[in-house]
Amino acid sequence: MKWEAKNEATRARKDCRAKPYKKTATGTTGIWSGALKSIPMTKDAAKRDKELNWLLSFQSRCPECPPTRPQQPDPPKPDILFPECGLGIEITEYSLGQGKEGSRPRQHETVHQRITRAAQIEYEASMNHSLQVSVLWTIFTACPTTHQEKSIAQAIARLVATNTTTRQGTGFVDWGPSNNPLLQEYGVEVKIYPIGGPAPSCWSSVVCFSFPEEALRIQTALDEKESKIAGYRQFCRDLWLLIIADRAFFSSQFSPHPNLSQMTFASSFDRVFLLDEPSIHEFKTEQKPPKTA
Repeated sequence: MKWEAKNEATRARKDCRAKPYKKTATGTTGIWSGALKSIPMTKDAAKRDKELNWLLSFQSRCPECPPTRPQQPDPPKPDILFPECGLGIEITEYSLGQGKEGSRPRQHETVHQRITRAAQIEYEASMNHSLQVSVLWTIFTACPTTHQEKSIAQAIARLVATNTTTRQGTGFVDWGPSNNPLLQEYGVEVKIYPIGGPAPSCWSSVVCFSFPEEALRIQTALDEKESKIAGYRQFCRDLWLLIIADRAFFSSQFSPHPNLSQMTFASSFDRVFLLDEPSIHEFKTEQKPPKTA
């Protein structure tokens, strides 16, 4: 259900509201800015930066979240701590096929986006047409290997270059499979459309997934964190779970359904929220009984 203040959980935490916190520094991107080039983040630092940005977005939208500066401790503590309030917040992403080894659809999307970006760079190194290019991936039985990524990007760039060279100046669309064996292996199809005038090109990676019911995906996200809750509670009195529906990935798409507000999920978290910017949803939970020896 969409977030609403609850009398039982108001927990005003007046001691936490004296010094609102706003993040002033922004994460580096590794892209040139003026004469200086920012230093790329490590994988762990980038993850922490994303989690902090999500927490700040949630913090600005949820009146019951302490507005003070959060801590980002190392494991086995939860991702976010407000020690003065005794509140811990664990953050997890809402991904299709989430499991102990991560989300395979998310892994595929990440690789597909990286290949598409590399193909655009390859194409624009020798061509300057303004284009809208959509790269559709239709086969998900396997993910391109690191060794294959460069070859696939080059094949996509050549396919686009062939069409823009032979059909320049026409309102063309090429939508279909390529004769390239590597592109056929992953079902790569390309749609190309020229943009009139001196506009920047837009290349995007397009995927098609079949999504299970939202309730099943939410419960799966809760179950994946359940075994860690007892350990988290050693460092906080109250424990929330913040699920992130990252709109940058199709595999994280969340479709709210009215029935979700009537459902009760099994979880030992005190409260469970889902951030689907700009909306916040809270789900009812039923505490799991403690295990007996």
